[in-house]
Amino acid sequence: MKQFLIPVLCTLATVAQAQQVVIKGRVVDEKSQPVPYANIGLPGNEPGTATNEAGEFSLRVPSLPQKLTVVSMGYITTTVEVRTIAGLTVVLPASTVALPEVRVRNPDQVATELVQRAFARLQRHTRDERYGKAFYRQKERHNDKYSEFLDAFYNVRFSNKDVVGWELEQARYGITPENSGVEMMNFSAAIRLIPVYEPKPSRRTLAVPLSPLAAKQFTFRLREVLQDKGQETAVIDFAPRPDLGQPATEGTLYLDMNTAVLRRQESRVPIGDLMSLQFGAGTTLESQTFNLVSDFAPLSDSLSRLQSVRAEQTIVLKYQNKPDTTQISGQLFFYQYTGKPGGKNYKTVGVNYNDLKQVMKQKYDASFWLNREVLRASPVEERVIRDMEQRKAFGSF
Repeated sequence: MKQFLIPVLCTLATVAQAQQVVIKGRVVDEKSQPVPYANIGLPGNEPGTATNEAGEFSLRVPSLPQKLTVVSMGYITTTVEVRTIAGLTVVLPASTVALPEVRVRNPDQVATELVQRAFARLQRHTRDERYGKAFYRQKERHNDKYSEFLDAFYNVRFSNKDVVGWELEQARYGITPENSGVEMMNFSAAIRLIPVYEPKPSRRTLAVPLSPLAAKQFTFRLREVLQDKGQETAVIDFAPRPDLGQPATEGTLYLDMNTAVLRRQESRVPIGDLMSLQFGAGTTLESQTFNLVSDFAPLSDSLSRLQSVRAEQTIVLKYQNKPDTTQISGQLFFYQYTGKPGGKNYKTVGVNYNDLKQVMKQKYDASFWLNREVLRASPVEERVIRDMEQRKAFGSF
């Protein structure tokens, strides 16, 4: 069975929200395949929302007609004019790809230098703290059946390195009891605390490629260059050197070719070196994987700021000589950036911070969740939510 996280606090319905128009649509590629996790918003405005795994989205706008901009790594940024609230399909053309040997002479050297420049830029702004409102969705499947589901709204204090603190506004949490599987505490800790970059690397910490020791600890390969309306993004694969001798991530960085601004980091995290699992009699660990993706939105002065974090963990056990699989995913999405709120710093959240305890302090408020969604639930998720509503599973501890 399991345990999780998430907060609950206030409701913020306003008359203005009730008067907004909700656009529903889908984002696909040129082969009509869904594009998950694409960002959709008003041109030059706040992030707005993102597509779900099925490429679907819903977004509140002041009125129609309305222009929407759709952004997704690997695709050309596309702006469309919307005149109806439903039936919208946005087709994203793929970015033009330039191979390394065509674009530069020494691709691996260029990749290493870009990574070093990216770290230097991030390090100069280490002390910069930002604030925003974020929506968090976490779900768990046990042997392909949903066993936990949670949505939450947070006020967040963050930097480009990690999430520093947050304050719960409202949450809903539902669980279907299981006799086997993984009991997981505070999955959101990974989203909050695994750093994007490390100003002061140590042998006792997880090695990441954006650090002053990048060239000594990792190898870098410029895989390709994405071209989107005059903007070039270097796609750089990184891997720890064989003799590193400490836990390290591997994956891919997406950096602006000219400014070295960070746009995305995809990491495979050696989670087995960072956490311990305890098993009962007759249970053994077969395998586990943990993937983390951080996306960044453009900011003034050739900077970027954290826009979303997605984490996925798969744990495969053997229980009574049968495979027993638990899949956990969490997505934190900033739908609004704000200034520093007066008198509030938001509580610092460490590895032992227990979100679920915050959820349990209040009764579940079903009325809050009517038309409140920031990230549109997929068809399967909608069925799970309806089922938990009907069984009164939300807020039943």
